[in-house]
Amino acid sequence: MYINTATRTLLMDFIIDFIDLLTEPWLYAVALAVFLIITLLEFLFYKRPAFAGRKKRIPLPQEKDSPGVSVVLCVRNEYENLTQLLPTLLEQEYPKFQIVVVNKNSEDNTEVLLASLEHFHKNLTIRNITANRKFGDDSLMALGIGIRASVHPYVVFFRPDCRPTSDQWLSSLVKTSTEREAETVAGYTSLHKNSFWVRHHSLELQLHQMGMLDVGLPYVSNGNNVLFPKKRFTKGEAFKTGTTAFNRCTQAIVSHVLSNTSEATLGLAKKSRAAACAFPQGTTVLVRQIPYKEYRFEYIKSMQTLWLTKSRPFLLLTLEKFLTAAFYTLLAFLILTSYPWQETVVWAIPAGLFLLRWIFVWIFHLGYRLHLGEKIPVFTAPLWDVFSPLMHFYYLIVLLFKKIKHR
Repeated sequence: MYINTATRTLLMDFIIDFIDLLTEPWLYAVALAVFLIITLLEFLFYKRPAFAGRKKRIPLPQEKDSPGVSVVLCVRNEYENLTQLLPTLLEQEYPKFQIVVVNKNSEDNTEVLLASLEHFHKNLTIRNITANRKFGDDSLMALGIGIRASVHPYVVFFRPDCRPTSDQWLSSLVKTSTEREAETVAGYTSLHKNSFWVRHHSLELQLHQMGMLDVGLPYVSNGNNVLFPKKRFTKGEAFKTGTTAFNRCTQAIVSHVLSNTSEATLGLAKKSRAAACAFPQGTTVLVRQIPYKEYRFEYIKSMQTLWLTKSRPFLLLTLEKFLTAAFYTLLAFLILTSYPWQETVVWAIPAGLFLLRWIFVWIFHLGYRLHLGEKIPVFTAPLWDVFSPLMHFYYLIVLLFKKIKHR
């Protein structure tokens, strides 16, 4: 379509006026406001993992004051992992604990190993599932058997490919429960052998989950390394079949426990019933590298479980990522439109906000390193901060298309 000279001139004038309008001083004020909002939100959500008081050694609790804890492992063909994991669990510095191992039709030497260890350790309980796997996934059955075999009032689910970083792992979870008056406590799991993207993404998700626990909006993105009361499973409300049938995992069970916890504590503003463990001793480490395709698959399943359990606090992470994306887009626009940068103040303000944002990110990650033992290189944190909104919204779009496809 032909555009005459007069119309073209009017159009160019409109574009120039629009750009001039956008680069008015008020846009700098908007950028500063977004920066302050993001910083305030992150401080409220992540202040404990970043700035809590750090104790090098946790006092060993007395037996009479210590609630018993049962650690539940569901395994299949995990002989090599169990030879390394069970000694570290059995040597925990805690007065009353039990290790429950549910063996799901292992075809290696797992059953022989467990039988030999059970003979020498009174606090090791073994359950074997011999049902034929061709009739379906036995994960949910194994979790139920493990909980029912637990003799103590508190339960922790544990992955066979994880390791506690300290012999005070259990003590740190219980210490948090006592200090914070919390029935449910979430610890941190480090994926230190994995790629840059997976490690940062996992850190981000767990920090948000832990932060929501501390502000009274509990939800769970995974069920590993979470201390919760057994009675919430055995005496609480009935499970929502749609959730557990769809995703037979620890996340579905702990999500059920946390939803009951939040409902049971409505109106109890002075007493938190869920909290995050900010002791480095409470961290566990995943000892294998997860292929990205497997991580992507598991995370989308996790998001589907969040959708089914109506974990609305997760939406606050979406808000945080939206504001972060808006902040960087706005600063990039201000810097580009101020070219050729003859006036220092025009480009120095957005560049200064860039630097200030990265300084805060570095400070927070140094705190995570001290309190959670996470060894992600601090200098990579700003790079992740810039690109993390893209990954977050990518997964949301994938989830949306999956929901539409299944309708």
